[in-house]
Amino acid sequence: MKPADCRSVTLSYTRAITAALNSLELPVPADAGTILSGIDENQRVPMSVQEQLWLALADAYPDPLLGVRLGRAMHSSQMGLVGYLLMTQKTLGAAIEQLLIYHPLVGEGGRFELRRGAHHVDLCYQPNYLRCAQLRVETVLSACLTQTRSMTGHPFRAQGVLLAYPAPSLAIQQQYQQLLQTPVQFNAPVSAIRFRPQDLDLPLVAADQQVMARLKPEADALLRALTNKSLQLQVSHLLQQEPQLTREQVASQLCISPRHLGRKLQEESASFRVIQDEVRGHYARQWLRQGDRNNAEIAAALGYCDESAFGKAFRRWTGLSPKAYRKQPA
Repeated sequence: MKPADCRSVTLSYTRAITAALNSLELPVPADAGTILSGIDENQRVPMSVQEQLWLALADAYPDPLLGVRLGRAMHSSQMGLVGYLLMTQKTLGAAIEQLLIYHPLVGEGGRFELRRGAHHVDLCYQPNYLRCAQLRVETVLSACLTQTRSMTGHPFRAQGVLLAYPAPSLAIQQQYQQLLQTPVQFNAPVSAIRFRPQDLDLPLVAADQQVMARLKPEADALLRALTNKSLQLQVSHLLQQEPQLTREQVASQLCISPRHLGRKLQEESASFRVIQDEVRGHYARQWLRQGDRNNAEIAAALGYCDESAFGKAFRRWTGLSPKAYRKQPA
């Protein structure tokens, strides 16, 4: 049984997307308009509804740079409470620390993480969704980079942007760099904005400790209301990040026994096998379509002992062999 997705996105972020379309002089597609008209103005937007919005946009505007353009057109003030909380911090580093804590209030579709190297600091974004992932990830990173420039009040230039997606043509790569105004690296291990360590000390133009102190208790209360998530979603999120994980490894990361994991999933009318198949099946189809990995590499990445085991599983999911699936027209 497919997990029931109880995640959500703030209405402010959904509105920011439509506002960005308007600023780019792109009409809201009819399908997207229908989706937006059904949203409850007094509630957060369910992730399933938000996903349908992204699918409608991707279908209407097959522009490989749509995510970058949308992110560039967004503003911190459109991010609601979290946007104002970040803007009022003293430094860029303090704003990033708050983003790491409060980003679920904007949307529960992904996770931010800060990774420090000897000469750089990476603000990584790892999505917990599969559909329209590249479009959505690039929108998030582009928006973060745009807001960094706005909050610091000068033409800030990041050390680079990393994208965990295949490189497009050289012409498209140049457009990425022109729009983002920074070097862009494709096929990266994780999607991220790369800063210099000294960038974190940049002061923010709207820093206001008093306003920040008033906003924080409200943000804390809202965050507490979002913390009670189903176990099946936690399992799905872990497998989306590392599809080769076994039941035992997932249970270990969740600090429970494999047997307890199975019992708790059963209580939610779910099973580890079904969740695992959904995630592995998605990546298998995606990688076979891309054609840059052979069957042995895909089998290893998905946690299968050999090509034969992968082939049997793939036939169970699709009724086709991996070879026959590759030959299908796109």
